[in-house]
Amino acid sequence: MTRHATATRLVVGPLVVGLVLGTLSLFPAVLAHAGDAHAGESTRAAVERRVREVTAAQNRATTRGADRDDVERLYTMYSADFVYEHPMMDDSYTRQQLLENHLAGVDEGRYERFSAEAYGYRIVGMMHGDDAVAVLRSNAQMEGQPPRMAVFEFRDGKVSRIREYWNY
Repeated sequence: MTRHATATRLVVGPLVVGLVLGTLSLFPAVLAHAGDAHAGESTRAAVERRVREVTAAQNRATTRGADRDDVERLYTMYSADFVYEHPMMDDSYTRQQLLENHLAGVDEGRYERFSAEAYGYRIVGMMHGDDAVAVLRSNAQMEGQPPRMAVFEFRDGKVSRIREYWNY
């Protein structure tokens, strides 16, 4: 590799990351084309609808009054090989691991102390890519903190991966 190519890569890589992250924080809106994320549809509206459906189902399944049916409904939105990753906290779970833990949490009443009004996520912005959406989400408990970013990846109308990018 030439010295020029190396220098370009060192400058352009961080520049691109900075532009993407800056765009997410400054323009929380739909910015680009999205891939096939909602049962054969490939429009931004379908992708946004699916992200909102999943977020609403997550809120129902992780706040006061959640029951096993809420959890089961949420997990029907995930592919069979779904993976949840949170690299900043060194976490990675398969769909089955997460489902078992979630059901145990509901059975133990773990979510009863969390009201939907205070802890339910609301979507602040989205940035679309091919078969993926970066989503900025916040809740009332996060007052004064920046929104949390998660990337939702889709395959065949289902969420195949959620990767969280926050550590607070």
